[in-house]
Amino acid sequence: MNNITDIKQEAEKVFDEVLAHYHTLHRIPELSLQEYETTQYIKERLKEMSIEPVSLDETGCVAYIGPEPGEEQGEDGNRIRTIALRADIDGLPVKEETNCSFASCHDGKMHACGHDGHIAALLGAAKVLKSTESSLPARVKLIFQAAEENTEGSRRLIRLGVLDDVDEIFGLHLFSDIPAGIVSIEDGPRMAQTGRFMVRFTGKGGHAAKPHLAIDATLMAATFALDLQTLVSRETDPTEGAVATIGSFHSGNQYNVISGEAILEGTCRSYSREVSEKLEEGIRRKADSVALSYRGKAEVDFTGTCHPPVCNDKELTKRIAGTARAVLDKEKFQPVKPLMLGEDFSWYQTRVPGTFALVGCGKPGETVYQNHHGKFAIYEPVLLDAVILHLCAVMSCYK
Repeated sequence: MNNITDIKQEAEKVFDEVLAHYHTLHRIPELSLQEYETTQYIKERLKEMSIEPVSLDETGCVAYIGPEPGEEQGEDGNRIRTIALRADIDGLPVKEETNCSFASCHDGKMHACGHDGHIAALLGAAKVLKSTESSLPARVKLIFQAAEENTEGSRRLIRLGVLDDVDEIFGLHLFSDIPAGIVSIEDGPRMAQTGRFMVRFTGKGGHAAKPHLAIDATLMAATFALDLQTLVSRETDPTEGAVATIGSFHSGNQYNVISGEAILEGTCRSYSREVSEKLEEGIRRKADSVALSYRGKAEVDFTGTCHPPVCNDKELTKRIAGTARAVLDKEKFQPVKPLMLGEDFSWYQTRVPGTFALVGCGKPGETVYQNHHGKFAIYEPVLLDAVILHLCAVMSCYK
């Protein structure tokens, strides 16, 4: 692969292997921090390419293509830059409903978010890069990251030093509600900052026939759940993106008993720290206000930021997108609005410049099931785009 014109041709050579990886990995989904079989498969494939994997944590692995760590200078005496390519590897506790020939062998678990495709594409790119190792413009660090779905994976690796020798990082995500063939590589915010909260309302239980002697926690919780929506509709600038959602509501266990406790759990999302802080303040304020008005008590617990926003570095994104546009058909590149979904790739971007691409994988002409659905499926030809984008990220280092 002497220049960018070779990228597509080289990617096509490994495409059958990429499909085989994808089918195998789809059969063996494993939950966050339990990806032992997946990790073993990755390591075996890397070793077959003469790439030596290294474990930083119990699951997942990293590996280098190019000069080994410690070889800090090239033949011209200049420092060798390192670009990391990252793929997440965990599955979800979702029962598969696709009926495909390579469906999950692990009951109640599924690769319902495209991570199997991410791994397969990065393994394909690794084979191409290894074959041209001596002429690469930068050292490549492969990061096969565990535990994206539980929001812990990237932070764990950062604490273990995964970015200590990395200058920049690239990653991508397959989305079925973006049509196949569309690629988005844009700077600025691309995915949301996410937070998780719990609100506990405490009242006084009692008989349903004697409400005047009780303090109804269910009523407090219901009022709060409705009032919460005004944080977005009436307290947030309409030009700013924000979401406040209650996903779990538990109160009482008997039809004729007034509940003395209600617990709600939810998430708030935005594209900026300022909006996120306003949402947190508003949740605390509204919970206290509702509790006071019903003579009860409220306890609010924020578990902290699950993810900062995915925010692509302007210069790095321009460079990678420029190379990708020289390789892929230009009509593939279409703007995609920022997503309210979270991604722990964002933690890497707090340390080094990073670019995260969105890749459409929705099959044309068929019903689209979103990521995390039991019928989620990847339109397989787009995996070639994913391989090419990894290669373009590396080859853009020539610029």
